[in-house]
Amino acid sequence: MIIIRTLSVYFIITIHLLSAADNIYQEIRVFHADPSTLQSLNNLGIPLDHVRKNKDESLDLVVTMEEAHVLLEIGIPFDVRQHDLTEYFVNRSMPGIERDFPLGSMLGNYTLLEAIAQMDTLRNLYPNFVSEKDSIGTSIEGRTIWAFKVSDYPSVDEDEPEVLYTGLTHAREPVSMMNLFFFVRWLCENYSSDPTAEFLVNHREMWFVPIINPDGYVYNETIAPNGGGMHRKNRRPNPDNSNCNNGTQQGIDLNRNYSYNWGADNSGSSGNPCSAVYRGASAFSEPETEAISNFILARQFKNVLHYHTYSNVLIHSWGDGTFPDEPDLSTLREIGAEMTRENGYAVGTGTETIGYGVNGDAVDWTYGTAGLISYTPEVGSYADNFWPSEDRVVPLCQDQVHSNKIFALVAGSDYIVYDRLFDNQFPTLEDTVAISLVIQNRGLTNSDGSVSLTINPLNDASLINSQTVIIQTIPSRTTDTTIIFLSVPAASINGTKAGLVITIQDTSSLEKLDSVSVIFGTPEVIFQDGGENGMTFWTDDDEWGTVQDAVEGMYSITDSPIGDYVGDWGTSITQFINPLSFAGVVYPYVTFASKWSIEKNYDFVQFQISTDGISWHPLSGDYTTIGSGQTAQPSSEPGYDGYQEDWVNEFIDLAIFAHEPEVNIRFILSSDGSVEEDGFYFDDFSINGYQRFLKGDLYQDQILNVYDLLVLIEYTIFNNTIPANLIPIGDMNADGFVNADDIGSLIALIMGY
Repeated sequence: MIIIRTLSVYFIITIHLLSAADNIYQEIRVFHADPSTLQSLNNLGIPLDHVRKNKDESLDLVVTMEEAHVLLEIGIPFDVRQHDLTEYFVNRSMPGIERDFPLGSMLGNYTLLEAIAQMDTLRNLYPNFVSEKDSIGTSIEGRTIWAFKVSDYPSVDEDEPEVLYTGLTHAREPVSMMNLFFFVRWLCENYSSDPTAEFLVNHREMWFVPIINPDGYVYNETIAPNGGGMHRKNRRPNPDNSNCNNGTQQGIDLNRNYSYNWGADNSGSSGNPCSAVYRGASAFSEPETEAISNFILARQFKNVLHYHTYSNVLIHSWGDGTFPDEPDLSTLREIGAEMTRENGYAVGTGTETIGYGVNGDAVDWTYGTAGLISYTPEVGSYADNFWPSEDRVVPLCQDQVHSNKIFALVAGSDYIVYDRLFDNQFPTLEDTVAISLVIQNRGLTNSDGSVSLTINPLNDASLINSQTVIIQTIPSRTTDTTIIFLSVPAASINGTKAGLVITIQDTSSLEKLDSVSVIFGTPEVIFQDGGENGMTFWTDDDEWGTVQDAVEGMYSITDSPIGDYVGDWGTSITQFINPLSFAGVVYPYVTFASKWSIEKNYDFVQFQISTDGISWHPLSGDYTTIGSGQTAQPSSEPGYDGYQEDWVNEFIDLAIFAHEPEVNIRFILSSDGSVEEDGFYFDDFSINGYQRFLKGDLYQDQILNVYDLLVLIEYTIFNNTIPANLIPIGDMNADGFVNADDIGSLIALIMGY
């Protein structure tokens, strides 16, 4: 009897320890992650959709303590970076400021009951905008899956474009829910003050299912009431013949349980019930996925956004990494690019963005079966992880407001100036410019009646006839082109800005306002460098230099003439040796040819400008993207990453620095400790502007004569220091210096040669 009792206690303790180990998640670094190691990880059911690959081929990933023991047993070496992620999430958290958005009790996130109460609160606060919550089904444990609508007639089934937002498919991703509540409050609170909020409430039916997986979420509340619970799946009981415990191994991964491409392979999902990506016994075996699919098919949605966390990416189909056919691929890329314009998330397939494929997921089913445009936003960076610090909850929600607005707008007809083409980009004061305005209906609905295009002058210098162009129809995702002619008055001065103000609208679209401008006059070269003189004008930082790879001539400048660019959280900089002056210059701009190979979403090159040599300002150009906030990339700042194999001609507007007496410019590359690439190249670098002074008029009497030559000789031959404001006036050959080389050019100008 004593032996039996002892064995019983042993088994109880063993089961308890296994369950506890299953609930404790660790962040580990696996070394030498070759294909066989990845296959072993996959066979163990460890999800690879949030791994971080490092330059030494190691992987950072999340595992249970039990899985970590198994890795040791099969001989896969690793370091433990965080021993208990739940404890880490709680201990690192900093209090958040609630202000107008009430936070929840789990690291700022709502519990299930708090979320349900928030639905009721929103209904009570805004009964004209927010519907009663409505059941669309029940979970495996019998909990209600709630949906509600935001519109100007929330209780009426209106004839308006419908859009759906979902959250908490995975139970450990609470910000996927929180950002939806934040967006609903933004719509309601800004209805009377923001035209876009008012329009969306009045002209869209926006549906929200904040919690698809209530059971898994409640389980996380149970094991980690302060937040940080790491259960992912729903709570379907384990099969009788499985060896899974009843902790976080229990359940089905709802984002592998949809029917499209369900069970296509064992890498995008798993047939192992203990796996975190277990797809279930059959497609739609789970009441949660069945509820969502039935809800989508029963309504007339145009597009669906399935929120998850984390990785700072926006993922579209297909889950296996192949691309949708055109024109759908362009639609997904273009809408995605606008959705991420402010938060800088990378857009692409899962294979492109996080290096991992899936099957049986919600986005592929929504797009492939239901035929709707769909994405998965993965909110937050690797630092934020599944449970960000409480003070990060609101900023992460704010990052999604623009995306959510655009997603709702494109459900109907939605117009933009897609392109503007000039027959002459640098017109003289005497020229008339033909501007082709390419208008796109980027929305997913055909135009509602005719499209009105109203065109007015930008300013008094803009000579056009105000006019209204009526376009009979612009079908969804198509364009129409209108040509407008623009000129300036005869008495205009060099560097006169003129342009158009365009208003676009159909019967039921949001009125869009845009402008197009062009500078009339003759730009002067302030500085130019084709790379043929080495690093004469640039600091090299022991990294930058010239290489025989050029658009013109033989050489261009690059951050890494030999091999790949600097790594290990390093930076390299090249900047002007001598500052320039924009005194007397309006609408300066820089052009250069460029190409690059930079680790996308992590490393970054920026073009920066400074007027004091201390504070540097990153500038955007035609080819820059927005920083993701991941590792070496600053959040929401412009720069270059990814892969541009062919030379492109970059243009960066420097107009806000007009008349500055001293300007310095630099390129800066920042990289993390992971992948290193070939780097950034530039060639044919040129800074130009429209001078509001007489070139060579160093005597400052508005006349070119011998007095100007005498002043130039004084500053060059006799080595007197020239004032900064006179440098652009006396730099006759645009090499950035005032010296004896400029004397001949000034003599020729005075003599009229």
